[in-house]
This record gives sequence, structure tokens and C-alpha cells, in this order.
Amino acid sequence: MDIAIIPNSPIYVYGEAAKVDVVIYRDVPCEEFEVSFESKFVISNSERKVFSDLRKVKGGVEVSTQFVFEIPRAESSEYVLRLFAKVRGCGEEASENINLSVYGVVQKLVNLVIVWHNHQPPNYLPSGAYFADYPFKWVIYNLFEPYALGGPYYIHAKVYEMFPKVKTTVNLSPSLLAQWREAIERGYVMENGERILPSDRRIELIKETLELYKKLANQNSIEILTSVYAHTILGYLIHRFDMEEVIRDELRLGMEITKEVAGFEPHGVWTPEMAWHNRLGSIYADMGLEYTILCGKSHFTRAIGDKTTIYEPYEFVGNGKRIKILFRDQAISDLIGFRNNFANRVEALKAALDTVLNIVSRRGFVTIALDGENWMIFSKYPKNTYPYFVKLYEYINTLQEKGFLKSLTGYEAVKTCGDSCRKILYIPTNSWVNSFHKWDGELNEQRYMWFEIEKAYQRLKIYKQLIGETKDIKEAYWALYHAIDSDYWWTEFWNPRVIKTWLEELHKTLNSIKIV
Repeated sequence: MDIAIIPNSPIYVYGEAAKVDVVIYRDVPCEEFEVSFESKFVISNSERKVFSDLRKVKGGVEVSTQFVFEIPRAESSEYVLRLFAKVRGCGEEASENINLSVYGVVQKLVNLVIVWHNHQPPNYLPSGAYFADYPFKWVIYNLFEPYALGGPYYIHAKVYEMFPKVKTTVNLSPSLLAQWREAIERGYVMENGERILPSDRRIELIKETLELYKKLANQNSIEILTSVYAHTILGYLIHRFDMEEVIRDELRLGMEITKEVAGFEPHGVWTPEMAWHNRLGSIYADMGLEYTILCGKSHFTRAIGDKTTIYEPYEFVGNGKRIKILFRDQAISDLIGFRNNFANRVEALKAALDTVLNIVSRRGFVTIALDGENWMIFSKYPKNTYPYFVKLYEYINTLQEKGFLKSLTGYEAVKTCGDSCRKILYIPTNSWVNSFHKWDGELNEQRYMWFEIEKAYQRLKIYKQLIGETKDIKEAYWALYHAIDSDYWWTEFWNPRVIKTWLEELHKTLNSIKIV
């Protein structure tokens, strides 16, 4: 048996009505539960009972009962409200207690920036046939029944729509957007020959999802980040191969797709895998992009400059160029991203409350940034990530309505300090996993394949110098973008077949060129 204490607000103000649900889950139904509930307020280690009740509740697999009481006033400006519940039934018992903050008057505690990185690599081969359908599957596949229909990309948009005042920043990777556009306009063909037509109902849901993101962006409920076309580890490519020209051209392409498909003029850029190199600052600034998001643990700790904490926007200054940086709170981001195996809805609801309490325990600008789809897809119990997600946004919305919290898009956050942001002069070349080992080093074949990439790139540069930027050269670079997509290199998803196929396409294109 598992129970959760779910208040209608994570923070209360003197005199308001508290509505607290006690939710009970038991694998095997029980006919009746006995629920005892008690609340106390604590000031300077002195406790006083506020409310108590004992009641019988009809059973089932999941049941809940609500307790309503007034939050008492106190002479102090704030105190701790301690809630305690105990449940007995069918020879079992379980108890739970939580502590909540109560304030005499509302005070804003945090500015919150939520960033979801939704991406899919190019899941097609040079022939145009798809070897995997994840860009479409994660729109249409019903992971969340009985709570909701649709996949994580669709569900994300629907949750943003439920809580339009909770500002959210979303990276829809250009390769994902391009594949959606392809499906909407022409359908797609799988490698096994299966053809999905544009008139298919599944394509209609993809179109609906894209239109919903565009509508939310137009309403300023969400901000859409751009990126390079594919999902490349940019800092590594600069550090090892000096691929600055590749990054500039691929970023230019990504920005065009964001504008054309999402209908959004991007201010911010997602750095895939947070794979940073200081030269990216100049690249981004030259493209007119104003900020990116990096990791508070992997980047901020060894950065050099006028630093205090990660809970404020910064400005990176290098080579005479400037770009704003938001450093994410890795602890909270990982709390969402990796503590996601909720065996039942009760566990999910408890985790949502715990996440929000962690957020409001900080002060200043709190940035949360993580993959938008993977924390749901890779859960052992994906359906239960839905009630967590909805409750998380509901709590954030409640605290914002009360005035304890303000949600901002990333662009709104970096604009708050204007030219007066603290300056950072150096950020270590690194990724969110604190190295590039996951893409180059854990497997011997990874190292070999990077040598193949290097040889192909050197050949490509020589041909470009000889004949200029012709149609064939552009097609060869297009093949290179695909071969270096980091998703194919990550150890657990290592896909040498796709890498080799696109490298072969690059060499095939160059072989067709006649050098006079």
C-alpha cells in the first residue's frame, strides 16, 4: 500500500483554505480504509495542532479523500506546516508526512525558466527511406493511456495549452521539424517498403501537433529555440576537427527551418548535448542568436569571470563577441529526467510535489533544462509520467497565480539584466556528461569511425577549395551533417551502419566530381 499527501498548493498564506487530498494505492483492492489526518504548525521547534480528522473511506485500487481546513495566522512572518496521514486497511498500514512553508504575506521566491529539448536525428537514409519512425511515433504512439492519448511530443503541447501562463522554452530540433514537414507534405516511406500517405490520420495528428506549437509560440506561452540541423556535439567538433565552417553552415540551415516550419524567429539556440567550446560564442553571436543554456555542474564550476551562483543570467564575452548564458540546475533537471520510474499515480503525484518544493527552495533565476521526450519514453512506467507532468505544471501555475513564483521564457530571463549581466570570460570545453567519452572512447569502433570522419572532412575541404561551393559540394556537406549526428555515436545507441552509409554517400558524391 502506498499513500500520498497532495495539497492544493505547495505554499500557503495565512488565512487561506487548505485543501489536502490523501491518495491511497493498493495493488489488490481493499473494501474499506481508515484514514487519520493531522496538521500542525511549527515555530521555533514548538508545535501546535491545527486540524485533525479520522474517517472511513470506501475501498478500491486507488481512492482519495480530501481534508479542508483554514491556515492559521501567527505572530511570525512565516512558519512550517506539518501534515501527517496514516491509512489502515486489509491488515496493512502506511503513513506519510510532509512539511510546507506558510507565509504571512506573499513574497516572490524564484524566477523559473523551464527548457525542454525535443529532438530526433534524421531517421532516414540517402534514398529517403526511413530506417526508424521515431519522429512520428513519439507524436502518435499512445504511451499514456488511460490518462491521455498521443505520444510525448503531442502531450507536451497539450500540457502547455492547459497552463498557458506557465512560460516554457522548447527546442524543436530542426531535423525533427523537417521530418514533420516531410510527413505532412508528402508522407513517408519506411525501409521495408511501407508507405504512409499524407492523408493518413496519423499524419493529421502530426500536423495538429505542429500547429499547436506554432499557436502557443504566437501567444507567447512558449518560446522556440533553434539549433544546428542535426544533433551534433559542436564543442567536440571544433576542439578536434576545427569544423567551424560546418557548424556555421549547419546552424544557418537549422535557423531557416525553425523560421519556415515553426514560423518562429529564434532568439536562443540549443547547444546539443551542451557540448560547448568558447568559439561557439562568436558563431552564435554572428548569427544574431542571443543566448544558450549550459550546465551548472559541468560548465559553471570551472568557468572564469565575475561569478556568484548559477541562479542569475550571465554574459559570455570572447573575441569581442557577446552571448548570454543560462546555467541549468542539474540537480533539479536530473530529478525530473532520471527519477521517472513511478510505479503508480500516487508515486507520480508525490514526486511532482517534491520537485516543486526543490524549485522554491532556491532563490533567483532557476533554470531547468533536459530532454523533453526521453524522460517519459525511458520510464519503466511511461503512463505515470503524465500525471507527474500535469501536476508539476499545475503546482507551478498555482504558485505563479499566488505570486510566489514567476515563469519566464529563456529570452525574457536574459533580457532582465541587459548590459549589466555579470561577465564570464572562459567556459570549459565540455558536455553535460562532463566529457565527450560517451561519443568517443567507450567503444573502440567509435575512435576508428572518427578517423574516418576526419579523412572524409579533409577530402571534402580540398574539393571545396578546388571547385568552390557547387551543388555537389553542398550535397557532400549534407551527407556529413548526417554522419556526425551525435545520436548515432552515443554508446547505448551506437549505429555504425547509418554513419557508414552517409559517409559512403559523401565519398560517392565527391567521386562523381571531375577535377580538371
